[in-house]
Amino acid sequence: MIIRKIRMTFMVAIILALVVPFIASEQTHAANGFYVSGTNLKDANGNNFVIRGVNNAHAWFDTQAYNALSTISSKKVNAVRIVWSTSGSASRLQQIIDRCKELGMIAIVELHDVTGSNSASGLNDMANYFASSAVKSILTSNEKYVLVNIANEWGDHSLSDIAWRDAYKTAISTIRNAGIHNTIIVDGSGWGQNASPIKAYGNALLAHDPDHNIMFSIHMYGSWNDSSKIGTELQAIKNLGLAVMIGEFGYNYNNGNNNLGSQVNAQEIMNQSQAKGIGYMAWSWTGNDSGNAWLDMTTSDWQTPTTWGNLIINGTNGIWATSVKATVFNGNSSALYDFESGNTQGWTALNVTGGPWSVTDWAATGSSSLKADVTLGGGQFTLQYTGSNNFSGKSAISAKVKHAAWGSVGSGLQAKLFIKTGSSYTWYDSGTVNINATGTSTLSLSLSGVSNLGDVREIGVQFLSPTNSSGTSAVFVDSVVLQ
Repeated sequence: MIIRKIRMTFMVAIILALVVPFIASEQTHAANGFYVSGTNLKDANGNNFVIRGVNNAHAWFDTQAYNALSTISSKKVNAVRIVWSTSGSASRLQQIIDRCKELGMIAIVELHDVTGSNSASGLNDMANYFASSAVKSILTSNEKYVLVNIANEWGDHSLSDIAWRDAYKTAISTIRNAGIHNTIIVDGSGWGQNASPIKAYGNALLAHDPDHNIMFSIHMYGSWNDSSKIGTELQAIKNLGLAVMIGEFGYNYNNGNNNLGSQVNAQEIMNQSQAKGIGYMAWSWTGNDSGNAWLDMTTSDWQTPTTWGNLIINGTNGIWATSVKATVFNGNSSALYDFESGNTQGWTALNVTGGPWSVTDWAATGSSSLKADVTLGGGQFTLQYTGSNNFSGKSAISAKVKHAAWGSVGSGLQAKLFIKTGSSYTWYDSGTVNINATGTSTLSLSLSGVSNLGDVREIGVQFLSPTNSSGTSAVFVDSVVLQ
């Protein structure tokens, strides 16, 4: 009996030694940032997070991609894959991540430098970029908001599964040894399209990571033309206890007569992802070269959806219908429109004599605002955005406004913030507020009692001039914020 007790005690000690580190690790990540739990990705609050996002080409179109983030957010996207490179500055990366946070989107940073390469040292160079002091500081302070996709599509179709495993072991160690605990995303080989190394060695990489915080990513183009393979392969990976996402995918363009030979069934990808609780990110918002232009989700204005973009955003099991923001943003304000960097963000004007423009004459936040020239004397002028927005679960929307110092405003200009919802464009407004030229006025509209918050069709500010005003002036809008 004594021997049995000693053996039992010894066995319990072994079990505790094996189990407790995993429990402690999960609790630590639950407190600090994203973490993988079985087949699920969880946010810092311990809630499942299913990615519904797009790829955005920041490495090649810095200003346009940055300015597009607000439009991307307005489509209910909950995560953006930041196409980046080792030549990108840490300071600019910080700005992009901060903007994603303001808009309530998770940033997934990927490095494009070694796409299709089989160089293990090249892969580790990507890990060293993340481990550099300036970038590490950004990542460690944003564990709740940033995932690290070490390298885009490292490894071509000739790379062996073992070589993929060994190179990623080194890269993972480089990142973890630097003290970075963000969730790591690892692409399959074969330009991201091979599931075989994930199935063969995914658990080996997960065990190798001291944080056990690895998610795997598959890209779906020509290698996935067999629709029946989509669901079975994704399920096979889940059956191994691994977390997987679709980091890129295309569609059946021109019956496969395209540069990628892609006849992949995008609708099936979205259907299977939704059924299995798997994240997906379409390629890409816009900016592809001529050979890949069929994959642009928006036109060259970075705002207007193409047929491909409309499928991803508004199609069955598309982003609009299935996306849920990470709960780390619950209760946070998110800036819908800030008009920075010369971008009007799709806003238009009614009854104005000039504009609207993004200008630096005045700003409530940042350095820019939206401006339009107007003629006084009793008229009404409107600055507005017409397009789809989803305000479900939000409590209020606000905007900062003022008018220019020139012109005779008589008894004073007034302004009201409004939204229109549903197919009937039902009007709701904040009520009129007196505004002036010397300070900033805040317009605030409570969303309590507003119907069809999931279908906001228009947002705007209406300015009213009194009949005893005269001459010309200008009106400004900035910092349209959703709470």
